[in-house]
Amino acid sequence: MMGQRLKEARLNARLTQSELARQIGVKPAEISQYESDKRTPRWNVFVKILDKLNISADRILGREVSAVSEDEDYQIKLAKKDLQILETIKNYPKLYRLLSNDPGRNIKVINNNLKEVFPE
Repeated sequence: MMGQRLKEARLNARLTQSELARQIGVKPAEISQYESDKRTPRWNVFVKILDKLNISADRILGREVSAVSEDEDYQIKLAKKDLQILETIKNYPKLYRLLSNDPGRNIKVINNNLKEVFPE
């Protein structure tokens, strides 16, 4: 998935793989491998890609979250596994209400109780 997001960002920047490669100092084949998820860029190369494409690491990694006001409609992208977890929690209304009231505090409480049941 990261490769697909890199490709989309490159295309949005109207760059070819060769152009991006030249601008960040790598071979075009490396860009191709990154976009096909056959290879992961080294950190210094990843930062150069982000800078050239003017995109955040969170967006490339699929961790994009937007800040919105409570009365505003919005959409967020989630990994399928995260979505499954949230949908499962919603099947337990009492747990869902508990978590939605004070998620940070209640996750800590649940985690502490899990540590008692499943010591590390």
